[in-house]
Formats: sequence, C-alpha cells, structure tokens
Amino acid sequence: MDAYVILWSVILGVAVLVYITYPLFRRTETFKDLDPAEVRMQTLSLEREQSYSALADLDEDFETGKLSEADYKELRVALLQETARIVSQLEADAKTDVEAEIERFKQQKSK
Repeated sequence: MDAYVILWSVILGVAVLVYITYPLFRRTETFKDLDPAEVRMQTLSLEREQSYSALADLDEDFETGKLSEADYKELRVALLQETARIVSQLEADAKTDVEAEIERFKQQKSK
C-alpha cells in the first residue's frame, strides 16, 4: 500500500512540476508579431515620461533645498536637452509613420 502512495505522489508531483514550468519553456511567437516602429514609439514615449518625471523630481529637490542652485541649473539643462532630443525623435518618427501609412494605403488601394 505504501508503494502505491509513493508512486501516485511521484506521478502527481511530476504532473504539477510540468504544469508549473510549461510556460517557461514554450516558445512564444508574440514578439515576432510586434511592429518595430511601434515598439520604438512606445520606448520613446516611456523615455519621455521618465524624463518629465526626472524634471519634476529635480524641481522638487531644488525647492526643498536638497540641491544647490548651481547643481540644479546644471542638471536641469542636461535633462532639458535630453527631453528635447527624445521629443524631437518622437515627432520625427510620428511623421515617418504617417508617411509610411499613407504609402501602404496607396498600395492597398491600387491593388
């Protein structure tokens, strides 16, 4: 009788282990479906939000006296330049995406 309990415990344990680890080992095809341009836009949007947050935190740190005025000005200029770079990339990519969409529409319409 003890042998059957041990055997069923092992079988059940293996089944549970397979069930739990299956998602780790299966191949997901979802990343192949992502549009690289969309991923880039999402990444840039996230970077823009992080940059805005960093600017707000910097302003708060200066207002509460955690930063000297010299450090604040230096960091603020660097963050503003980075934010401007990100925003300009977003705008450039958005224009490119619109033009690409128009071209795809034209191609579909001509078929």
